[in-house]
Amino acid sequence: MMSVKQANVIDGMGVDRDTNTLVFLITDPYTWAVQEYEHLKAIQTKINNYVRYIESRGYREHYRNREFDGFRIEIVFKYPFTANGQAFLSAGKKQLLERNIDFIYSVAKGENP
Repeated sequence: MMSVKQANVIDGMGVDRDTNTLVFLITDPYTWAVQEYEHLKAIQTKINNYVRYIESRGYREHYRNREFDGFRIEIVFKYPFTANGQAFLSAGKKQLLERNIDFIYSVAKGENP
């Protein structure tokens, strides 16, 4: 399974046809109980790599002549994030919106112990 810890791999990519938005998925199956700092750092690295991919138009390899009206990064967490995680994600959302990249994050339903 692809995940947040595989920094140079795109976990998933597809088109939201209703909005003509190219959507990038990040999956995060890791608990926040241990090594919160490393967890946040892994998320930041993965997001930064996605932003570089978007800004360099690396997606043209898969969508050659297609123009998109927007871009979105979505992270799905297996476990609820901590207060520090929430603060980090909120700050990241603001920074990504400044680059015209929408950012959505959520916890998978039914996955939590």
